[in-house]
Amino acid sequence: MKISHQHIPARKLAEYLTGELSLLKRVDVESHMAVCTRCARQLAELERLIITRIRTAASQDAPSSIIDRAVRMFRSKKTRLPTASDSIRRVLAVLHFDSAVLAPTFGVRSGRPGARQLLLSTDTNEIDLRIEPAKQAWTLSGQILGNSPAVGGAVLEGAVGKSEAPINEQTEFVFTSVQAGTYRLTLKLTKAEIEIKDVRVGS
Repeated sequence: MKISHQHIPARKLAEYLTGELSLLKRVDVESHMAVCTRCARQLAELERLIITRIRTAASQDAPSSIIDRAVRMFRSKKTRLPTASDSIRRVLAVLHFDSAVLAPTFGVRSGRPGARQLLLSTDTNEIDLRIEPAKQAWTLSGQILGNSPAVGGAVLEGAVGKSEAPINEQTEFVFTSVQAGTYRLTLKLTKAEIEIKDVRVGS
């Protein structure tokens, strides 16, 4: 049942409430209501109306146990609908500068000997990534630039294991004592997860 481009008929909403729809049709209804406030309001109003009718009719001739059971049945059918704020975009960052293979361009800072800088981008963010030698290991640090709030943290995964680092108010993160190897870096923001594959640390 493809209903994403039109409003859901009241009959279908009633069938959704009473559990008469198949799982596939229920998913279609819930997907539509996640982006259509009109249909979501209509469903809430229909549910309230049905429960009110049950209570009104039952107050005359039905036992209270049956009323309670009917009310619980409708409440149990109600599921929390996903909202736009619940969805997490998963994006892959694209490398467009690597100081290990290219000479620094104007405005790109040069680092210490052995240090490496990577500049990556997504559709909404730029990531400045630094890899620097630190005694017997390496430090991997970075900053996220763009308009997505960086609330969350960074996760670095490789053959030696997984480590996490917070992202601070300046959208910066730091991993210390990183062993040489190839890693996957995931930046977990408020509404997006940015994945950076094949981050090579060390020679």
